[in-house]
Amino acid sequence: MSSQLRIGALQLQAHDRSDFASRWPAIRSAVERSLAAKPDLLLLPEATIPAYIIGETAVDAKQVDEAVGELSTIARRFGSAILTGAVRIAGDRQFNAALLIDRDGSIAGHADKLFLWHFDRRWFAAGERIEPIDSSLGKIGALVCADGRIPTIAATLVDRGAQILAMPTAWVTSGRDPLALENLQADLLAVVRARENHIPFVAANKSGGEAGIARYCGKSTIIDADGTILARAAENGEEAIFATVPIASPGALIRERALALPGRIPSAEMPNRRRVAVAFDQRAVTERARRFLDATDGIEDAWQVDDAALSSPHALAEARLHGMRLYLCESDIEPHWCERFARARCAELRCYGIVRHRPSNEIFVVDPEGTIVTASSSEQPIVSFNIDLSRTENGELAPSSDALAALARIEEIQRGCNA
Repeated sequence: MSSQLRIGALQLQAHDRSDFASRWPAIRSAVERSLAAKPDLLLLPEATIPAYIIGETAVDAKQVDEAVGELSTIARRFGSAILTGAVRIAGDRQFNAALLIDRDGSIAGHADKLFLWHFDRRWFAAGERIEPIDSSLGKIGALVCADGRIPTIAATLVDRGAQILAMPTAWVTSGRDPLALENLQADLLAVVRARENHIPFVAANKSGGEAGIARYCGKSTIIDADGTILARAAENGEEAIFATVPIASPGALIRERALALPGRIPSAEMPNRRRVAVAFDQRAVTERARRFLDATDGIEDAWQVDDAALSSPHALAEARLHGMRLYLCESDIEPHWCERFARARCAELRCYGIVRHRPSNEIFVVDPEGTIVTASSSEQPIVSFNIDLSRTENGELAPSSDALAALARIEEIQRGCNA
């Protein structure tokens, strides 16, 4: 059985921590205007209260409590739940949390950010548990910003009963074009998180800049369980978006754990740095072709995976922890999703991927940044490229933000919770 939830995401203009007190009335009014559209659940961005870049001076707990109290009053008045990003203070530690206020104004629970990003480790402690939040709407799989880069965080929430994935975020952008702001999560990983977990995904982001050192890409998004984008905000400006999504009953999603096949042990002839030639039909890669292409080495160390493993949030992550740095997938997935899954796996797991797409008789290669570096065509059935496995040894996506270390830590948390 499934029910329908009307979801809203409120994209806010970023503010500096020093401006929070003067900015709060406008944020509160924007929340009230959004709730007038009667969503069951409204998301606000990461660290809306009081800001994301809070610096090394401790946050005033009273200021946070007062703002949360006002949101609780508003939630009760409109009969809508609110998931907001807020600093959570526990003793002498501060957490970057997603705080869920239920429809009656009570605090349903929180989720602390697990994968700290760059400088936020200077003032936030990392979260220590992965559990969905029980609420009157069902089980909400809350995660915060960079948590969306680690596939096993969302997957664990779903495995433990989450019926929707909801993420307050502060997606920064590296795009130089103000009309085409880029972010890997906004542009790729968000839809993959929904599709691979078979449940809706919603993210509320910021717009503009903060403290002179962060710029946000907007693109707050509501995504259906099949990966279809139902609503998306612009890259710039405040905006509220809404969509209705089906929510399955708790425990309705039963999925088998897809497994990647054991990898091959690299031989002494397989150097870390090499140039290789590949084709959909590898028999086309003759020794003569290799000489012309200066591609004398092979890919005998590639892990052999199938579509079930490629589209699983668990399988290749587990393989990566057991040494996979290069995979070869024989795929029958629809081309657009085949490309998305392959790019996502390489970017989030810092590995190389080679995909033989059987319906099109083509092959393409993805590097550890998630970039397709080469692809075959009818005019060029053989492609060559460089492999540098040293690129797979560094999981650092930003200073002190190591995706491979985060992947291992999440596995430890999973083991601890299952013990």
